[in-house]
This record gives sequence, C-alpha cells and structure tokens, in this order.
Amino acid sequence: MNWPHTAWSTACSAQLQHRVWWSDRVLAPGNSAFAAALAQVHGNCVAFIDSGVAQCWPQLSHELMDAFAALQQTSMASATITAHAPTNNSFQHGTDSVEACNPVLAHIEIIPGGEACKDGLQYAQCVAKICFDHGVSRHGAVIAIGGGAVLDAVGFGAAIAHRGVRMIRVPTTTLAQDDSAMGVKCGVNMFGHKNALGCFATPWAVLCDEQFLSTLPLQHWLGGFSEAVKIALLKDAPLFEQLETCATHIVSRDMKVAAPILQRSAWLHREHIVNGGDPFEVGSARPLDHGHWSAHRLEALSSFAVPHGQAVSIGIALDACLAVELNLLDQSVAARIIRLLQSLQLPVWHSLLESTQEIFHGLEQFRQHLGGNFAIPLLTAIGTSHEVTRISAQDFRKAISMLRTLAVSTGI
Repeated sequence: MNWPHTAWSTACSAQLQHRVWWSDRVLAPGNSAFAAALAQVHGNCVAFIDSGVAQCWPQLSHELMDAFAALQQTSMASATITAHAPTNNSFQHGTDSVEACNPVLAHIEIIPGGEACKDGLQYAQCVAKICFDHGVSRHGAVIAIGGGAVLDAVGFGAAIAHRGVRMIRVPTTTLAQDDSAMGVKCGVNMFGHKNALGCFATPWAVLCDEQFLSTLPLQHWLGGFSEAVKIALLKDAPLFEQLETCATHIVSRDMKVAAPILQRSAWLHREHIVNGGDPFEVGSARPLDHGHWSAHRLEALSSFAVPHGQAVSIGIALDACLAVELNLLDQSVAARIIRLLQSLQLPVWHSLLESTQEIFHGLEQFRQHLGGNFAIPLLTAIGTSHEVTRISAQDFRKAISMLRTLAVSTGI
C-alpha cells in the first residue's frame, strides 16, 4: 500500500505560570509565601541544600522540617473543621488521607555548592535517584536551596525524574535572586562546555529571602550585580544610572539600597522570559546572553576559578568594546560602563584574555549552541542593543586591545 502524502501541523501553546515570592524568613513556620508555593503540592517532597548555605545556617534543616510540620498542622485543623461541618460532603476518611494529600518532607540532602555540583551528571542523577528512593511523584516537589549552580543541577535532576517533578527554588545568592532563579533553564557542565546538558523547565515556585544574602562572601555578594548591570544596559537606562549612584552603598552591603535593585533586575529578567515571546529559545535571538559568550569561555578556560558573576562583568566590558569597534557605540559610553563595573569592585580584565584565539573560539561554541546561526546583542546606547551576526577575528583583537587600555585608564 502506498501512503498518500499527508502533513499534519497544529499550532499549540502551553500555559506558562511563573510564580515568584519575595519574603522575610521564607522558611519560617507559617510563612504565607511558603504555604502558597506548596498549596497544590501533594505527597512526598525532598530538599537539597547547598553545603555552603548549610554551614552558614546550621539550623536550616530543622527550620525546613518545622515549616512542613506547620503545613500539616494547618491542614489537620482545616480537616477537623470540615469533618464537623453539617454537610453531605463532609470528610469521611480521617487524618491519614489528609496527610496523604498534604506535602510531606521525606528527605533532606546536603550537596556541594558552586560549579562542583554541575561537574557532570553525578548530582543531577543523585537528585533523580533520591526522588525514586523516597517516593516523590510528579505531584510532589523538589526544593533546592542554594546558589545558581545548585539550582541548575538540582533542577536538571528534578526535570528528568518522572519526566518532570515540580521544582521549588530558594535562591541564596545575589546572582541567583536577580537572574538565574528567574529563568526556565537548568543543566550541568559536560565535555568541557558550560551547560552542555540541560533542558527547559519552568520552576513551580521561586522563594526569595534577603536574609540569606547577609552571609555571602563579598565576592559572591558583588558578583550578582554584574547581571543587574547587564539587564540595565539592555533594557533600563534609569536602572543603570541608579547603579552608578548607589555603587558605594552596594559595595558596603547596604541592603536598603541593594534590595530594590536586585528586585528590579529580577523583574526585568523574568519579564523578558514570560513576555518576550520566546521563553524556550526556539529562535536565535538571545538578548539576555549579552556578555555571556566570553564569560562562559573564561569560566571554562580558568577551570571555573573565575566565578560566573565576575566572568560576566569581564564579558560585559568586552562586548562594550566590540560595540565600539563595530561603530555601534561611542567609546565614552564603553568607558562609562567599565567605570561602573570597577566602582562595584567587579573585574573588567583577566590575563586569559591575552589568549585571544582561545577566547575567540568561544564565539564558535556559542554559534553551535544557538544551532548554527550566530547572533549576539551588542549595545547601541545604554538601554538599547542591536543583534550582530558577524564578528571578525580582527575586530575581536582590536576590542581586546581597547579593553586593556580602558581597564587601565578608567581605574583598576
């Protein structure tokens, strides 16, 4: 039998719900944001805590257990009221069924923080196995408490278990709160490449709590503001000016000044993902990756000795110089950008940039990552950008030379 030529094509859209709460002491028993995030979660849950966070917050595991216990008590009280209500639909099966429906914390695991947990599949597989070992279903949840790397690795493990277990993120660094926790991606490093394996998986909930930022080492505190600079350069000139005005307060860790900037950065990142028209990056445009192609290459070449936030800062400075070389941006604006990064005590230069060919190879890796079509956003002014589809090796070498000069002339 010869099949007739047939083609089926239907445009489908999946509803994307992206929920974020900012709250004080988000894991304290009775916290309304925590209760809301788990309101539709049923059955067993497991939690993974960044080892650095666990060290700084030794009571965190107990707080999390108490938070789940408070949810049980609230539900038991509600069930008791329902059971005594004079209605034909009164609850018939006692407290066992209530407990079966409510979220239950079945296990807590401490895992390494930083890029160590993203090095290969070990910890992602660990997450998936623990889900099976402790009976976590697709209606349960995996809770990740830590920095962006932990959210990435744990998120990937949750995404591949049962083809997707609900993921609740509790970001504990500036970088995670103002950028990575807002995203819909997760993954691990493999084959010498950053985020070589991963997937898109929208978090069930994101719970941000500024108390975790108080124990960050200064380097990690400052690193997250590189993402705030990036999103300001792309989308919000007034935010860039605010960063210039507030840089000294940010360096001194003034949370009253820093918190609104972190929240604004988070909102802009989330807004682009939710309303930018391409949350799962089907197309080639990647505006949020400004400064990132070289940052990822620097991280890999340094064996991740250069933290992501600091690498992004260098990448932003390099992209500003590239924009000048391509006649998109005035050099005075590039110098202004570099001054801001330096005033935030973020690096704009690394000796690895002298390995021009090795860094330039990052462009080819980025092109492959995009699927063959090269496109990176470069600035035309503060707050606006233009998609560039070609950068020559000569332009790149000139940008490196310019950055070396500006890095010295503007400050550090």
